[in-house]
Amino acid sequence: MTLSDKLRANPLASREDTCAMLLDMTAPLLEHFSPGRAFVVLGPEAAHFNRQAAYFEGFARPLWGLAPLHAGGGDFGHWELWREGIRNGTNPAHPEYWQPTTNHNQRSVEMAALGFALALAPEKLWDGLDEASRANLITWLSEIQNVNMADNNWHFFPVMAGLGLERIGVVIDQESKARHLARIDEIYRDEGWYGDGPGGYIDHYNGFAIHFYGLIYARHMRDRDPERSNLYIERATKFAQSFREWFGADGAALIQGRSLTYRFACAGFWAALAYAGVEALPWGEIRGIWVRQMRWWMPKEMFDARGVMTVGFGWSNYLMSEEYNSPGSPYWAFKAFLPLALGEAHPFWTAAETPLEQNSAPRTNAPAWMITRRENGDVVALMAGPPRLQMRNAADKYAKFAYSTRFGLCVESDRWTEGGFFGDNILAFSRNGYSFSARSRNLDQHAGDGFLTSHWQPIPEATIHTLQGFAGGWELRVHRISATENLSTLESGHAAPARCGTRRGKTAGGPAPTQHGLTLALNSGHVSTVVDLTATRSAIPLDTAPNTNLIAPHAAVGVLAGDIPAGETVLITAVRAFFGPGSVGSVPGRAEVAELLARAGWPAQIADHVRSPVLEQLNLEFVA
Repeated sequence: MTLSDKLRANPLASREDTCAMLLDMTAPLLEHFSPGRAFVVLGPEAAHFNRQAAYFEGFARPLWGLAPLHAGGGDFGHWELWREGIRNGTNPAHPEYWQPTTNHNQRSVEMAALGFALALAPEKLWDGLDEASRANLITWLSEIQNVNMADNNWHFFPVMAGLGLERIGVVIDQESKARHLARIDEIYRDEGWYGDGPGGYIDHYNGFAIHFYGLIYARHMRDRDPERSNLYIERATKFAQSFREWFGADGAALIQGRSLTYRFACAGFWAALAYAGVEALPWGEIRGIWVRQMRWWMPKEMFDARGVMTVGFGWSNYLMSEEYNSPGSPYWAFKAFLPLALGEAHPFWTAAETPLEQNSAPRTNAPAWMITRRENGDVVALMAGPPRLQMRNAADKYAKFAYSTRFGLCVESDRWTEGGFFGDNILAFSRNGYSFSARSRNLDQHAGDGFLTSHWQPIPEATIHTLQGFAGGWELRVHRISATENLSTLESGHAAPARCGTRRGKTAGGPAPTQHGLTLALNSGHVSTVVDLTATRSAIPLDTAPNTNLIAPHAAVGVLAGDIPAGETVLITAVRAFFGPGSVGSVPGRAEVAELLARAGWPAQIADHVRSPVLEQLNLEFVA
């Protein structure tokens, strides 16, 4: 039986099932230890850091799951591999020495995992070391207190390393710790949400990093630092109320932001609530979100033939990766195993799984510049930014108009338009009709009660103000465009897992449109619709470039194509995407647009641009 077969057969109905899942996923790693056991070498692919750091990543990240397994009384028969790795990796005279960490060094990331593991499993990682090895470990791990971190969630890494050092009796640099924790406070926004660094970026790092570490800190430091521990618990409790809206009823997490190759690390926040004993939601709901997220991944093509987790998302795919992803990176997912530190009698394990509601009203999350709603169990999130420009494919991961738990985002969305492809949930502009540019940064953004606005400029010749909101089951976008010359435009809805074979199709401009909206209806039950409410653009189907969608290697989008003149133009778009029974329903009209305009304080006469669009439907085969 392959690893995938084992995982698909595991019901994850108990703590015992979760232990089996962890051990099954760890087993394929054992044969990839280096001769000195300090590295786990999983492949030849490179990240922006050197190979030693990458191989150390493969060694350290499984500890996020193995240390809780030990803390909860679980058996694992291969701890000597990690002990020997520590002996040699911290020994400057050994060929597999990990090398010291320096400013902004990847080793600091994995030192957090090692410190965490020392805090939970000193009997396995410390007690078996000789005195020289102990001294080397202390010297090597302590250096994280003396170097600079990236100015984001990294400020927690010295704190996590410090928990391990203190557990083995080392006095840590309290001034360094205080400085890092103070910076974490400075990036806090409101309602439980942090911006990951000075740019205020919103993504899953809120859950599987900042709150995850804060809750671990609260569990370990509640007696010695009650004020800060209680603060982290208070913030995490607030965060849970809106972060729950990032999860579909089937367990899928919102597909948005960087580091999505960490996969079920998205369950890490709920795992950390359990570890810290924080009932931010009823235990049945916390366990339900956690276990459904874990199960959601089991049918996915996450592993290679060796049983090693690959870089990718729904399938192996380096196009969606970040420059810091090495073959060992996906094992950050093991953060989700943190509840294994808890005994079987803990309410996290004993509570009955509580389902999430299938449908929920739109909810504005102002600190995240986001509005979410759940329909047929799936979540759609409208987002206004800000984009995280330093990341690979940053515009696709942060600057699209919408993200969902069902319809995966596409990377390189506007890169392939000359070849007849296009991506999802963007409005792109072109001077020549072939090379297009979409939103990649904002000049400004705002979240109000039921609406989002953004001000952006994708090319020097076009400045856009966009208003977004929900109208029933529809997403509404109102674009006010100022152009200094005639331009071509393309705007898309959600990508559906299908192939329509239109690569050589026309992408923009041309004669007066006869169809202003398009529904892609798949035999699998996926439905994606995009409609031009101004009735000035043609609706066409386009494939996304192969291998650019995170869910399916093939995907297609409905696209509105048209030209705009120099001067002022208003474009109004309605988008709807869902899975399951039901119909698209009535297209929003002037009244719905007027209501959104009034909510945002935009001029009421903009609604006069609404016309009666003509829609068509294209029936497509589902492509897995």
